Amino acid sequence: MKPKVKSPAAYKVSKDKTPKVREREVSYDFSSAISPILFDDARLLIHKSRAGVDMARINQLAEIYNLSLKDIASILHLSERTLQRYSLSELLNPESSERALRLQRLYERGAGVFGTLDNFIEWMKSPVLIFKNEKPISFLDTIFGFELLEDELGRIEHGVFA
Repeated sequence: MKPKVKSPAAYKVSKDKTPKVREREVSYDFSSAISPILFDDARLLIHKSRAGVDMARINQLAEIYNLSLKDIASILHLSERTLQRYSLSELLNPESSERALRLQRLYERGAGVFGTLDNFIEWMKSPVLIFKNEKPISFLDTIFGFELLEDELGRIEHGVFA
């Protein structure tokens, strides 16, 4: 018994031989605190910094990254009391917003480098030999500290440990 084979007429063949590539459509929602930040889209980060980050987002970041109010205040260069006075919908100034976005970008990259967010959080709060046994989180009070940690993540990512 022969297998049934469809006749060539059953298949539609396009006369246009130009190859077509159809990209998957993806929508990005940047309103949520856990939405990923596009690392290379500086214009988006500039816009979000200038527009301001609301306090609800800051609270979400603190909870997700296991940061205390004292940690967040130090990173954002605001007093703990000032942070407590903000309503959830109130926007931070551009400088503090920029720091919050940079914090999110650092933790996202760190989670990628370390495999999980929990591993990165543990690394951030542990003494690290390359930093003379200081905790990496202690460097987040300056932009240079962010750069130092971003550089170190790059070295770890590429297997350069010296």
